[in-house]
Amino acid sequence: MQNDKKSKWLNEGYKHFAEFGPEHISINKISKEIGAARASFYHFFGDMDVFIEELCALHWDIAVEFNKSGKDNITHLFPDFYDFLAEYNMPLQFSLQLFRNRHHPTYNYLYLRTYELSANAFLLKLFAKECHYTQTEQDLLKLWITVGEAWYSRLDPEDLSSATLQKHAKDILQTVMQFSNSRLYSSLRTN
Repeated sequence: MQNDKKSKWLNEGYKHFAEFGPEHISINKISKEIGAARASFYHFFGDMDVFIEELCALHWDIAVEFNKSGKDNITHLFPDFYDFLAEYNMPLQFSLQLFRNRHHPTYNYLYLRTYELSANAFLLKLFAKECHYTQTEQDLLKLWITVGEAWYSRLDPEDLSSATLQKHAKDILQTVMQFSNSRLYSSLRTN
């Protein structure tokens, strides 16, 4: 019973983090939504910092599962990956909040680690295949990070449909592919 109550706090807190951002998580609002006393929050977590840490740990666990499933089931970047990603709406919104709050070291670190985890699990291979790249894994990762930075900056949490996610990705990939064929990119790679 205790774990069930704690899970309710975590699940609703995860949703609030994803939808409103870490600075707008309200113990009062969550307690009303899950039908729990505020005191139970302090029993399970002690303070907001511990709660946020557990939400971040939950996100990491979701990312690990996402990547296991992605590695086993996704064979193409388009449309497979973006169809799959659209099914993870809440975790995608959580990642978007991490991206938007990168000025906070914890959120920046978690954002970078989850992004790198996906890249290494299966996305770099799909990216290289889609773009016909033969660069080293290190160069591929740098280009994929460039794609991700631009992609996350365009996301609108009100429209995380597969079609919209793919449109942003295709637009950005086209630009990154042009850049990767430029003299500037060649110069930057060798320095």
